[in-house]
Amino acid sequence: MDKSSLAGVDSVVGGGRAVMTAEDSVVVDVVKATVKSGRTATFYLTPSQFSAVNAWYWTPQRMKHLGLEPVSDEEMARIKTALGTEASGSAYSNRIECPNGHPYGAFEFVKQGIEEHGLDATRAVFDLKDTAVIRANPHQQVVCATCRRQLASPHYYVYWRYGCCVDLDDTSTAAFAARHS
Repeated sequence: MDKSSLAGVDSVVGGGRAVMTAEDSVVVDVVKATVKSGRTATFYLTPSQFSAVNAWYWTPQRMKHLGLEPVSDEEMARIKTALGTEASGSAYSNRIECPNGHPYGAFEFVKQGIEEHGLDATRAVFDLKDTAVIRANPHQQVVCATCRRQLASPHYYVYWRYGCCVDLDDTSTAAFAARHS
């Protein structure tokens, strides 16, 4: 490990966060255990660790059950031109509708992220080259981009190197398993 790596670790720890290093299987197991626990955490992973978590979590059955669909090229282009950031690579998102009939999908998710965290922070996440991000059990309140109403339906997303994994409660998990076993 070179000195600059330790300076980065020191900076993160100095900011009140922990850094963990381990072989890939250990890191993936920690992410899985966190998702299953229902606790909230953000993991900054290698692309191979991210892929392993996604292969475990985002099965075709779960994606179908939660309504995830590929984000269209048109919506990706709209994110770039209207919001000023680019989420390159593959992206999947469910689409929900607010009671007033307004859609909420990938575009609205990125727009809300910019409103809450700023354009620079959003760009920084999408610009990561060697790092992928998993948000385990995030507590994000979905807000309609048009009328600002808080939505009860959850939004699920997974981008090329950024995604969420949510623990489904025992009832949902059991019902999901029964339908797909």
